[in-house]
Amino acid sequence: MQSVASPSANRTSSVSEAKVPAPSRTFARSVAPILAFVGATCATYAAPNWEKTVWQGESAWASTQSNVRAIISETRSRLIYLGAVDGSFNLLNAPAPQVHPSQNNPSPNQGGHRFWLGPQNQWIWPPPAEWEYAAAHDVMTQNGVLSLHHAQFDPQYPAITREYAWEGNRLRCTARWQDNGHAYFGIHVVAVDTPFAVTADLVKTKEVSAGLVVAQMVDPEGPIHLPHPSIQIDEAHATVRSGIKTVKLGFVPQPLTIERPHGWKLSVQPGQYAADSTTAPDHGYLSQIWVGDKTNDLAELEQLTPYLKGDASGRCSSTIFLEATPPAN
Repeated sequence: MQSVASPSANRTSSVSEAKVPAPSRTFARSVAPILAFVGATCATYAAPNWEKTVWQGESAWASTQSNVRAIISETRSRLIYLGAVDGSFNLLNAPAPQVHPSQNNPSPNQGGHRFWLGPQNQWIWPPPAEWEYAAAHDVMTQNGVLSLHHAQFDPQYPAITREYAWEGNRLRCTARWQDNGHAYFGIHVVAVDTPFAVTADLVKTKEVSAGLVVAQMVDPEGPIHLPHPSIQIDEAHATVRSGIKTVKLGFVPQPLTIERPHGWKLSVQPGQYAADSTTAPDHGYLSQIWVGDKTNDLAELEQLTPYLKGDASGRCSSTIFLEATPPAN
């Protein structure tokens, strides 16, 4: 997979701007007590430290919590490994060694945890180099939080800072930037290997009668045509499988959890964002799944935010949590 472009390559995205639907607000209310509890407990919780290391020849940082190891590559400015402590199993798609863009391969897959600012139709493909193909400008670690500052090559976009820290058994992945007067939403993309299947809850509304939407990748994007060979649907759930036909779907905000080989599980969970607006892409169906056909050896689990406005200090942020569950024995 070292020279395979991301499945997002050569596709553009517009957004179906909509008020955040009732299911999204319901979800926010339902997780608020949990987030408050997490915040209270983290005040006294000492997160594991990050230590310098080398991963596949790349300068990196590593931290271990409850038999799960996380590795952040300075070279790729992202989480690149999450899995077994001994390095024997990675839950993330992470081609190695790293392949840099070239004339023959202008957008090689970098794997791991990507973060972009949407809408994508403002930058088409590939993403700005500082998001996808540049090493961290500088790195610091303090009180269990590893911060990586992206370089800024394009003044049209704000500089992004990534943070990684353990909160209990979940890895917090946060992106921060300063409001520059333009409306953006956060896009967290977690690349995983195939074969792949994931089941998501359906929430049906008057505007979204199927309980899911076709996530906007081209302008305009047509409605979902069911039945679809990659999707198995019952009254309350949809199961999406890779290796059949390409599709990208949006669901109301929810954890996206998959089973992996050797008894592992990975859950990609939406987190806090600041400061929010009342407008969201894809009708507010912000937990998204991309699968390709049999020629693709990765799939993507994504969590988006509404369009974000700066707080009183102009700060914006977007967070997801990754929870890796080791085998029972």
